[in-house]
Amino acid sequence: MSRTQSSRAVDLIDDVVVELSARRSRTALIVAAVALSTGALLASLGISSTAAQQIASSLAASTLDLVTVEVNPVETSSDDAQTATGGAPASYFPADTQARAESVTLVEAAGLSIAVDRNETTAVRRPGDPQEIQVPVLGATPGFMNANEAAQQSTTTWLLETDQHVVLLGTSAAAELSIPISPNPTGHQIQIGPTLYQVIGFIDSGRIDLGAYAVIPYGLAVDAMRSDASSSLLVRTAPGAGAPVAGVIRTAIRPDQPERLANSQVTNLSALRQGVDTQLGQFAAWIGAFLLVLTCLLIANSMIVSVVARTAEIGLRRALGASRAAVSAVFWGEGLVIGLVGGITGSAVGAVAVVAVSTANQWTAHLDPWTFLYGPALGGLTGLLASAYPAWNVTRISPALAVRSD
Repeated sequence: MSRTQSSRAVDLIDDVVVELSARRSRTALIVAAVALSTGALLASLGISSTAAQQIASSLAASTLDLVTVEVNPVETSSDDAQTATGGAPASYFPADTQARAESVTLVEAAGLSIAVDRNETTAVRRPGDPQEIQVPVLGATPGFMNANEAAQQSTTTWLLETDQHVVLLGTSAAAELSIPISPNPTGHQIQIGPTLYQVIGFIDSGRIDLGAYAVIPYGLAVDAMRSDASSSLLVRTAPGAGAPVAGVIRTAIRPDQPERLANSQVTNLSALRQGVDTQLGQFAAWIGAFLLVLTCLLIANSMIVSVVARTAEIGLRRALGASRAAVSAVFWGEGLVIGLVGGITGSAVGAVAVVAVSTANQWTAHLDPWTFLYGPALGGLTGLLASAYPAWNVTRISPALAVRSD
């Protein structure tokens, strides 16, 4: 760059600084508009990315680690026909089903459960009260409670492995039966059919909601149903390991006849997670683009007003020998400086917004540094685009008419 070119660049910078300093309020408002628009765009992109990561984590945690194994309905119908002709009821799950399931790599817990059909022999009542209470009965093993991650106010869950007449009550079931929830339920009983069951604890929560159920030992429930044909095995795996475990769990339980069992389909949700991320990103981008267009129009309108207000000054510059390019360069420079400053400020605003929203929702903030480095570039581009028409309009002003404009 020659000395003349360097001098012109310095003069241009001085002119831009003087013009922006002379109209500080206008400059501050435009910079704030650019900062808010770029900040909103970057914040929406950051928040959508964080939300997508949170959704993906939730899907992986709640969907990809539970597998249910049930009896194949086709096998059930054929064995029912055999039983009707005098054959013994078929047993579909081996006695060591839980041990077989937990021997599979990546399986953390497994257990059986069976819903007991409601009839007169399984009706739930308060002791000595003939009125039936609408509480469903479920038979379960301790392994099922572990796989379900059910929080219990009891340390006697192991009794579900026995044939003793004991029951765990869900919190809403206890309320229906007017049984107070306490750490020591000794002395409280319910009647299931003709049999009294001792309450040994209460179920607060679980991956599968058992709040409305009365849970009895699995063996007693199978005896009441006369078969384990309606039983199901709940398998909890390591996070994200549901799909590979689902592919081998039937063979692990029934290596002789795996076709007798059917497991729940565990879908690989990577495509769904990617779709959620893409759609949230597109939504955020459209909102930010709309705000940037409005900001661009705001800057352009402000500069057009500035051109009209500075017509005499522009004419004087031209009369003193300034070229059209030199005069229009001042407006290009103003737009670029406003855009850059606004973009830098917007990046900071966007980052703070992402962290604040993530903290408020107890999310882990996902901040891509490259995204926020786009802020100054985005702001500068917005300022240049907004300066295009005012800078071109300046070149059309006649020096002679401009000097006499005031």
